[in-house]
Amino acid sequence: MINFPVFEDLEVHDFGLYPGTASKPGLSVVFKPGLTLVLGANGLGKTTLISIIFRLLTGPFDIPALMSRADLGNASLKIAGLSAGGKAIFAQRVTDGARGSTARLTFKIGQDELVVERRLRDLALTSFTVNGTAKKTDDLMVFQPTIAKMAGVWSFGDWILLLRHMIFYFEDRRELVWDSSAQRQLLRTLLLPPAVAQAWTEDERAILELDSRMRNLRFAAYREEQALTEVETKARRGTDVRQELKTLEALQTTDVARREKLDSTFVELDSRRQHARLRLLKAQQERESRYREFERAKLRAVEARFPKKSDTARYILEQLFAEANCLVCGNHVPHAAALLEQRIAANDCVICGSDLSGPNTDVPAAKMADSRAKKVQTSLEAIEPELSEAEQQLTSSETEFDKARFELAELDAKIGERTARIDLLIQRLPPSEQDIHKQRSELASMRSRVEALTKELTDKRTSFSEFVDAQNRAMARQSAAIMAAFSGFAGGFLLETVNLVWAPQRARIGQTGEPIEFPAFELDMTGTNFPTAVRRTGPEHVSESQREFIDLAFRMALMQVASANGSSSLVIDAPESSLDAVFVTRAADVLARYGDSAHGNRLVTTSNLVEGELIPELLKRSAPSGDRVPRVIDLFTIAAPTAAIRQLGHEYTRIMKALLAKVEPHKKRAATRAAPAKPRRSKL
Repeated sequence: MINFPVFEDLEVHDFGLYPGTASKPGLSVVFKPGLTLVLGANGLGKTTLISIIFRLLTGPFDIPALMSRADLGNASLKIAGLSAGGKAIFAQRVTDGARGSTARLTFKIGQDELVVERRLRDLALTSFTVNGTAKKTDDLMVFQPTIAKMAGVWSFGDWILLLRHMIFYFEDRRELVWDSSAQRQLLRTLLLPPAVAQAWTEDERAILELDSRMRNLRFAAYREEQALTEVETKARRGTDVRQELKTLEALQTTDVARREKLDSTFVELDSRRQHARLRLLKAQQERESRYREFERAKLRAVEARFPKKSDTARYILEQLFAEANCLVCGNHVPHAAALLEQRIAANDCVICGSDLSGPNTDVPAAKMADSRAKKVQTSLEAIEPELSEAEQQLTSSETEFDKARFELAELDAKIGERTARIDLLIQRLPPSEQDIHKQRSELASMRSRVEALTKELTDKRTSFSEFVDAQNRAMARQSAAIMAAFSGFAGGFLLETVNLVWAPQRARIGQTGEPIEFPAFELDMTGTNFPTAVRRTGPEHVSESQREFIDLAFRMALMQVASANGSSSLVIDAPESSLDAVFVTRAADVLARYGDSAHGNRLVTTSNLVEGELIPELLKRSAPSGDRVPRVIDLFTIAAPTAAIRQLGHEYTRIMKALLAKVEPHKKRAATRAAPAKPRRSKL
């Protein structure tokens, strides 16, 4: 039997999310038997509040497998420390990093009263007392073993398992009715004595570890067998491989020597090619310079033939002469330019073509200009052979360079291909016979070890299967009570006929071996097209609201049957989210029945401020008149206001008053519980 935690009171100090009121700073909650309703709006910290309670009970530890959606059948349930981000989950929600913030929870486990206090910035344990006696603030050595022993579980990992899957109905919960792997772990923890649950877990862990070792060794033996087969094949091909390798190495030596010689020649050819390029460039530049000088000399010869200065006429003729363009008509006339050049060469007038060689037509300036033009022309003609020779030298050097480069590329390709082939042949060379014999011996040893591990694993599986069969029979005797409790809760939620059925499921431990039959429940249910109850094998076979309340009824039934003293706490986050309005009264009645103060249970429920009937119906059924409003943790008053509260506070006030009027129709709400008429400034 399990001692579930029964919450007594909670205090949160100096946490920016819950500034409290001027007369009562912070957050202080007394959990009376029955319902405690956390009422607020999005962003006011409803989920944060129940997360604080959860982390006070677990500290900075969790089970990674429980936080994922992985199958729990073969998962390790060992606890692990949270990451730095996980420890700072509450520090990240306030601007001051929760510096100086603390939370304290008083709760009972069985007949023992415990008080635990933690820093909210890193979840460190700051105080721990048991029945008024202070204990060392050591999570691993003191807190965890103390909690596990008092709860009646064999490990703190099982304590976290119960918190996540029984006590706290989180939004990311597993749907236990349809999760046989989670059921296996929970039923082991709830229905078996701690020593038996420990033996179950340790035997299961041993089988998983042995299965992993056996599979790893078997795979290694397979790899070794493949390697030995390859070695033996190499040994048979050894002579041919050595002959081919010898031939290839000889060719490689020749080509490498040729390549080394070409490398030095290649550098020399490249230098010669660069020199030829430079020589050609200089010759081209010199020719261009002389050509421009010749053009200028011819223009001066034209200019010298004008007896009077006429810039316009001279400019027109210069353009015609130099560019073969007529500026008068705009045509390109190279024949006219050639004619001008002929007249200058013949010492004729450039305009009319008259012979100027007579004694009365002498123009000294023109003669001087003609003489200069001839000298420049002679200089231009003299550079042509140099230019031609430079071009020939560059062509020759580039041809030799390209030939050498091509040969080098061919050699590189041959050497690269041959190197790859030589490496492959070297790998195919067989080791010595002594090495092969050693490899055979090692493989035989590995095979023998695999066989031994397989036999050991088979024996352990057989023994564990017999052990589980015995425990299945013991748990089956308790299944009737669980099914009856489930029918009571589920029948209150739903009008369909819903039956929980004891249906052990076969599952394999690890990845090898025969499946073992593990304890599990399944669900039969009637429906629109099913007048008789049929098996619902997955959550998709029922509606969303049915799914949630079936799962909730299953948890309630398990806790009711497994509780050592009949008392426990159940924390439900936003049960109104998928509730059919017609079934509000029925749901409220079932939840109130679980939270009946006569049983000592604590039912902590969070809810948004909605105008349905769930809130008033829950309060009416869970607390006597006059004690209903005090059971509301009013986050509209306690928590730092959001933008929605600051801007729409009057709307929330109206809805709050209307709801509480349904709860206590003849009494006014206490002043300290009223929603603020004016929005307060946030401390954040």
